[in-house]
Amino acid sequence: MHSKKIISALTFSFILFISINLSSFAQGFEGYYRTPEIHGNTIVFAAEGDLWSVPLSGGLAQRLTTHAEEERWPSISPDGKTIAFSASYEGPIEIYTMPITGGLPLRWTYESDTSIMNTWTPDGEIVYDTRANATLPDRQLVTIDTQTKDKYRIPLSQASEATFDDSGNTVFFVRPSYHGNVTER
Repeated sequence: MHSKKIISALTFSFILFISINLSSFAQGFEGYYRTPEIHGNTIVFAAEGDLWSVPLSGGLAQRLTTHAEEERWPSISPDGKTIAFSASYEGPIEIYTMPITGGLPLRWTYESDTSIMNTWTPDGEIVYDTRANATLPDRQLVTIDTQTKDKYRIPLSQASEATFDDSGNTVFFVRPSYHGNVTER
């Protein structure tokens, strides 16, 4: 009799566990959420090949992009109004921006080589890395002034995964590029 109660309790627990987990799947809680970026009360992240935003306090995530190609590495501008990201809409992976609420992406690079979005400078310049400007197969950090569209190569060989201090005078970077054993910026 005692073993039947245990089996019944285990069966009930299993059914409860499955029903809770199935409802979680149905509500979209399971998935691969990558490269989150936080600004103020907003989180922007990549999932299912698109960019999404959700309030920091939680809630339903809003899909910002729906292109058939994959958007990656979102970064929110210092003023919180713009997202810069990498996408392969027209061939190679290039840098694009769009309003944080979604909208039509604007292309910034034409490198013909993978351009990976890193961050923004404190004064609002886009920072990305690419091999397009290097004489060796090394990644190079580049900034884009969003007002003038001027590009500037940061003179650091093999530099990637950049971030700046609040003053914009110090850059922190990784060398060699993308070797997988660094802390998240």
